[in-house]
Order: sequence, then structure tokens, then C-alpha cells
Amino acid sequence: MSSPEKAPPRPSLDDKPLPQIEPPSAGFLVQLFVIPMIIVGIIVAVWMMFSWLAHMGSNPRELVRDLKKPNEASWQRALTLADLLRNPAHTELKSDVEMATELATVLDGQLDQESFDETSIRLRMFLARALGEFKVPQALPPILRAATLERDPTEIDVRRTALEAIAVFASNNPDAELSEDEACMDALIAASRERTEVAAEQQVRADLRSTAAYVLGVIGGDSALDRLVILLDDPYTNARYNAATGLCRYGDARAVPVLLEMLDPENEESGLGEEHESGRDWKRLQVINTGIRSAAQLLESNSTDDLEPVRAALQRIVDSELTSFGSRVRHGIRLSAEDALLAAQAHVRL
Repeated sequence: MSSPEKAPPRPSLDDKPLPQIEPPSAGFLVQLFVIPMIIVGIIVAVWMMFSWLAHMGSNPRELVRDLKKPNEASWQRALTLADLLRNPAHTELKSDVEMATELATVLDGQLDQESFDETSIRLRMFLARALGEFKVPQALPPILRAATLERDPTEIDVRRTALEAIAVFASNNPDAELSEDEACMDALIAASRERTEVAAEQQVRADLRSTAAYVLGVIGGDSALDRLVILLDDPYTNARYNAATGLCRYGDARAVPVLLEMLDPENEESGLGEEHESGRDWKRLQVINTGIRSAAQLLESNSTDDLEPVRAALQRIVDSELTSFGSRVRHGIRLSAEDALLAAQAHVRL
């Protein structure tokens, strides 16, 4: 009897036949190599284009030359020039009399035109801002003109920007003695008196007063400080607080009543004017931090007046729970107030 034939072993997974090897198709090669190369090439080209655009027109002298022939893009060139002048790498430009004179001529020419469209207004704003960066007297007259010229409400923004440019110019020219410059002081005091019955303009006029208060505090001098004392009663909180900050910068204790308002952690009024709650919180934080810095300046600069209420206000901040502020910023506020107190104590010991 013959033995039964053995059944062939079942194939394992490893015994499966390999697929037939075929050369890759042209479509496969395109997907694998060509398309990625195209994508990389596009990315590199876009990067090079933006790099070229970023460097194009960044020569300050070329920018000034182009601004002599204004067009729709001139305000962007003026903005670029202002940024370049702020750059420490271009410090030497701030003392360039020729460039300042040319730029002053451009701004004067723009102010001569009665154009109130958005492009013209922006151009005047950025020209004034750029001129404020210079350290030569030729830059100041057109800034003062821009700060006082108003033929249409749209020029209020130009005036406010020009006021800010005066503050920058004052910082760049500490020997200019702008507090003795009659035209400059007239412009600032006039702006600090801005009022209107027109509801649509009340906010921008208030901002103009606030900016004037800030600039007066930068310039200093008896006339400026006396005007800031009057602004301590301004109904607009920003104007009051800028006035107090300016007075503290010069150690003037007349700022104390409003300074205590700024240092009050429960001061809800400091957040007024902001539409959203996050904006109100941010503004209240800025006010109290500014108040702490101003208090430190006042305590350091004034050793004759009784400033115990200011020290007490700082101590209350240190001891306060600061529940009106977020948990992440409370420690920073307390620390700043404590540092101000320690600095004041060290100054007294000296």
C-alpha cells in the first residue's frame, strides 16, 4: 500500500511573489522631483522679491529726492524716511542740514496746498514726523507751521503729529531752549486750549490738548509748567494725567492731587474712553504704571515739599490685593511701587 503524497506546505507571507519591477513613469518622476523643485523655486523667488522691495528706496537721500515729486506713494516714502532717521545706524543723518532743509521745503510745499484727502494728510503727518528726528534748527519752523495750520478738520491729525514731532525735536536738541521760543510756546499753549461744541470733533480736540500737555511736560520752563497746572483740571483724563506726569518730571509738587488719582488702584475713571473691557484694563494698567514712575521722579527731584501722601499711595499699592488687575500683572505693579519707595528712601539718606 503506497503512502499518501504529502500536501505541499502553505506559503507564508514571506513567500509571496514580489511585484513585477517596472521602470518609473515620467509622471511619477515629475511628481517626485520636478514639482517640489518648482515649489522651492517659487518660495525662493518670492523671498528674493520681498528682500529686494525691502531694500529698494531705503537710501535716505533718494527718498528725499523722490519726495520732491509727490505722488500716491509719497506718504509711504516719508514714513520709511522717518523710520530710517530713528534707526541708530543712521545717526549722522540727524545732523544733515541740507537734507533737513530739503525736507522742510517739501513739507512747506505740502502745507501750501489745500488738499485734504487721506493721501495728502498722511504725507504731511510723516513729513513732520521725519523732521522731528533732526538735530538742526532748520527742521523746526515747518513743524510749528504744521502744528498750527488748520483749514479743515482733517488737518487736526497733522497738527497732533506735528506736536509729537516737537517733543522728539526737543529730546534731540536739549540745548534748543524751546521754552524760550515764542512761536513754539504759542503753538503748544494754543493747542492746549482747544475746545469745540461740535460733537464729532470733541474727541480729536481733547486728544490735541492731551498731546500738547505731554509736549509741554517734555519742554519744561516756567510758562510750560504754569500751563500744565491749569491742565490738571481738564475734563479729559489723558490731558490731566499728561499734565501731572510733566510736572513730576520737573519735581513740581503741584501735580500731587492728580498723581494720587493715577496711583489709586480702584480708579475706574482711568479706563474711560476705551470701547472694550480689555482696552480699559490695558489703559488702567498704563495709568498706574505711569503714575508710579512719575511718583518716583517727583520724590527724587523734590526734597522741600511734603510728599508723604505720595509715599503713602505707593505703600498702599504695595499692600493692596490689586483685585482690579489681572493676576499676571499684580506682582509687577507691586514691585514697581516698592522700587519707587526704596529709591526715594535711598535718595533721602544721601
